[in-house]
Amino acid sequence: MRYRVLIVAGLISGPAVAAEPARLGDGRFRAGGPVGELVFSPDGTELTSWARVGPGVVRRTVWDPATGRPLRAADEAPAARVRLSPASYPNDPRGVVIDPAGVPVVRDFAAGRDLARLTGHHARATAAAVSPDGKRIATGSADGLIRVWDAAAYRPLVEPEGHAGAVRGVAVSPDGRLAVSTGCDGTARVWDLASGRELRVFAAAGGGVATFTPDGAAVRVPEAGRVVTRDPVTGLEVVPGRPAADPLALPTWLLGQAGVSLALSPDRRTLAVGTRAGTVDLVEVASGQVRRRLVATQAGMPVPPSPLVAQAFLPVRDLTFTPDGTRLLSAGGDHAVRAWPVGLRDVPLPAELRRETSAAKLWDQMTTGDAATAYRAMARLAADPPAAKAMARRRPAAGVGAIRVAELLDGLGR
Repeated sequence: MRYRVLIVAGLISGPAVAAEPARLGDGRFRAGGPVGELVFSPDGTELTSWARVGPGVVRRTVWDPATGRPLRAADEAPAARVRLSPASYPNDPRGVVIDPAGVPVVRDFAAGRDLARLTGHHARATAAAVSPDGKRIATGSADGLIRVWDAAAYRPLVEPEGHAGAVRGVAVSPDGRLAVSTGCDGTARVWDLASGRELRVFAAAGGGVATFTPDGAAVRVPEAGRVVTRDPVTGLEVVPGRPAADPLALPTWLLGQAGVSLALSPDRRTLAVGTRAGTVDLVEVASGQVRRRLVATQAGMPVPPSPLVAQAFLPVRDLTFTPDGTRLLSAGGDHAVRAWPVGLRDVPLPAELRRETSAAKLWDQMTTGDAATAYRAMARLAADPPAAKAMARRRPAAGVGAIRVAELLDGLGR
């Protein structure tokens, strides 16, 4: 029980809150799964998408096509549907078809020739629609991205911020201020972790992932068969020293190929495990038991009925902790990086536990319960340090000397 007592001795006081993670990269026009159909409203002010987000579940989302923001959404059982609005221009021989390569193509059916290829999706296009006034085209793809185009100039009207494809790698600078993510869209993006603002975009190629140099002053970006070190502020190439070999690079890559992402917290007490199913488990290293499970939902969408539905098409591809261990960054198929608050005071507590005032009962749960129960009890005790200190003095855990416990507890008051 030494492990749990040491954690209590280092608590940060404060209320335990259930917080949604910050998101690096805007969530607009990301439907959460393969888009099966797109329909504009008769006046063109709303765009409705249907996307499969899990076995037997389709999410219907109504968007504002001018801003790309979701207006409302609901999950429903799939049903045989007939396209309500054909992907053709009104009173015009032009229309939108999806070619064998999965690219939306604007075609003049009268002349029998293609006018434009709407390139911008990084997965196969699966749906298209033209607004009733013929001014906008909407296209959706298998990775859940929806784009709106000018139907005359064939250019995108709303550009989703952040990656336009799945994120396959993320790293945090040694000082915890910046993060760099690498996406399947061929870009590496540097983010300010405090504000979530995108600071710089680099072209990335070759299948590698961008990382920070050991001093955090530069970013290593894979570019056309070589790794280029660049300044994250100016974007200029810098001449680095010889990089140190990472002994975990190969095993991490192999696990990633198997669909498993791992990250060890800086204090080496928590192991974060992400899978293709999209959930992230925080595992207590001492016991091997799950303390907490993180489940993401699409920004602006209602909470789905189960983690399987929530993450059916949002696999976790990479994980990393910030240097202080208070946040966990996860990257995946939803084109963005999520920054989860994973400190002890961020543990969501059930109402009955928040009302619990018996420090003795909480102590018993912490020292004898399973990892999840013990962790919630620890979080509740963290909200009342005086009670936790008093109980620890009276009932120290087995295997920890009374003198050592007193030293740790006295340290809390400093």
